[in-house]
Amino acid sequence: MLATSITQRSPVGSRLNREISSTCRFNCSIVVVAAHPSNKNAPKSSPSRNTTTHAAPWAFSRRALLVAAPSLLALAPAFRAGAFTPPPPGLRLHQDKLDGYSFFYPEDWLPVTTSGNDVFFRNPFNAEENLFVDVSSPSSSKFESVTDLGSPETAAIKNLDQFLGEFMSTRLGVKREGEVVSAVARTGDDGLQYYDIQTRVKSYASRNQLAVTQTEIDQGIELEWDRRFLTVLGVANKRLYSWRLQTSNKVFEKDPERLLSVARSFKCKEV
Repeated sequence: MLATSITQRSPVGSRLNREISSTCRFNCSIVVVAAHPSNKNAPKSSPSRNTTTHAAPWAFSRRALLVAAPSLLALAPAFRAGAFTPPPPGLRLHQDKLDGYSFFYPEDWLPVTTSGNDVFFRNPFNAEENLFVDVSSPSSSKFESVTDLGSPETAAIKNLDQFLGEFMSTRLGVKREGEVVSAVARTGDDGLQYYDIQTRVKSYASRNQLAVTQTEIDQGIELEWDRRFLTVLGVANKRLYSWRLQTSNKVFEKDPERLLSVARSFKCKEV
């Protein structure tokens, strides 16, 4: 609360008292109290004290605005904060305004335009690392919420079956095993509900390419690769959005929070 009292004399010499009270919170309201000029016929020892109060919120003085400006500017960052969140160091923002989604991705990853997905990025230094987004067709899907998929656990099992199908191999002696590491529902800062799913898939292959019996195959079996998949499922525009990141389990365990923060950055919205 800041009160400022200013006394001025009118051009004809009559005394004019003005009291300006300004209160600045979210809006500024200024009340101007102006005294009528003194009665010329009244004795000089008894000037008029009658005042009239006028509520004039539009009548800002330059001094009042200068005083109020710092308070208003201090509020501005709070309103700008929710408009845009810059990516953390080492990450970039990908935003698709047409389909209505956005996410952060490692700044050294490159886009792949021939993947068949809505968008695809890969690590040029590690063939095991990539991420992509799939969006269901607007004509064939009528999702209202991600809960249409069932519980997070149910959605995770469907995801795992899909992965095992994708990585199915016709090579002799190759075996793929998978497990659901975690499946949770999360409400994003945009108010939408998402399913965060972690899946681990291992591939085993026999070193004995000339093995004939199952016993010979099993004796030469070894771990070929061990991968972690982070999947985020969300619904907007009656469409299912599926964001998926793949990395080696070894890389993930070295710095899990970095990749998990990338996964949580995914958002879909109505367009």
